[in-house]
Amino acid sequence: MDPTVNPSARGMIPPPREELTALTSLRGMAAVLVMFHHFMNVLLKDSMAIEPTKLIYKSYLWVDLFFILSGFVLAYVYHTHFLEGVRGRSYWRFMQARFARIYPLHFFMLSVFLGYEGLQWLLSHQHVAGMMHLSEPFTAGQSTSSLLTNLFLVQTLHWRAYWNEPAWSISAEWLIYFTLPFVMFALLRLRAQWFGVVAFTALIPLVLIESHFGDLGLYFAGWPMLFRCLCEAILGMLAFRCYQQGLLRNLASGRLVLPVLLLNLLILALPGPGVPSVMGFVWLVLCAARLSPHQPHLLNSPLPVYLGKISYSVYLVHWLFLDLVRDGFLFFTGLPVHQALTAGAQIGLLVILSVLVIGVSELSYRWIEAPMRSRLKPGSRRQ
Repeated sequence: MDPTVNPSARGMIPPPREELTALTSLRGMAAVLVMFHHFMNVLLKDSMAIEPTKLIYKSYLWVDLFFILSGFVLAYVYHTHFLEGVRGRSYWRFMQARFARIYPLHFFMLSVFLGYEGLQWLLSHQHVAGMMHLSEPFTAGQSTSSLLTNLFLVQTLHWRAYWNEPAWSISAEWLIYFTLPFVMFALLRLRAQWFGVVAFTALIPLVLIESHFGDLGLYFAGWPMLFRCLCEAILGMLAFRCYQQGLLRNLASGRLVLPVLLLNLLILALPGPGVPSVMGFVWLVLCAARLSPHQPHLLNSPLPVYLGKISYSVYLVHWLFLDLVRDGFLFFTGLPVHQALTAGAQIGLLVILSVLVIGVSELSYRWIEAPMRSRLKPGSRRQ
């Protein structure tokens, strides 16, 4: 038996553990870069043309870092609870905690998108002139059927993302959560000599997806995203096992975190497939996990850690601003943003949107995400 297991804690919520702040900072950086990717690739297309590398274009791959981080952090928090098996009480509390983490803000943002679609429906039925430039409300991707799949967090099974589009990845994570305690149990009992074999096997579906579709999910969703999410969560759990057992200390130490981060940015900046970035992200997560939270370091400084705290809000809030600006320009000018504004003006708009998103994300984190998570998580006492 693992001596770190507290038998009296089995079936209960995980004991408090020290936050690995460098991982929190990585999550914040990833959320901001995904936001830049969406704003520049979808909305401000001339600003994307100015960017001389592939860094922003390939920054959709930072979602893969989210999946890897999920695997690592869940193993870090729950490894004592699924070491000897998956029991009903532990499993239920795990799922309850995951629901409390992701669903309240998702539901709130979906409600906002529904209200926005309802406003467009009212304007359309009032025959407001600008509505002729917009899609008919509650049709195509924004249908009532896709609203229901979003409500039940199964929208990643669509081949496209609808409503709050980044939430496809939240759906993928939610669906694989049902399997992760069993995967964790298997990996926690895996001997170290098999780590490489399992990691190689987990990369095979990612290679097949990218070989068949041309990328890892830039313009599509669907069932391949479940394999993408699950395989990368497995890689994150394997990184945790290396962290737990002190493996690869010289190759993946805390002092290497900045060089490895820069290497990952370089890989993204260059043309090429996405799977090497996934491999680089695993290396980066292991290095960052070994950086002491008490050590003076860029990734332990207040701003990156703060962005990490609100990263989930940034991720779910920013698409609303994208929709509002895209539809607003079409409504008032009949032109998409990149035709209505110069490249320089688009860069200015990118800055303004980013500041607005971070400001609103602070509010959504403080008033929705954090309090609802505390209220719904296992062991909470309702007032």
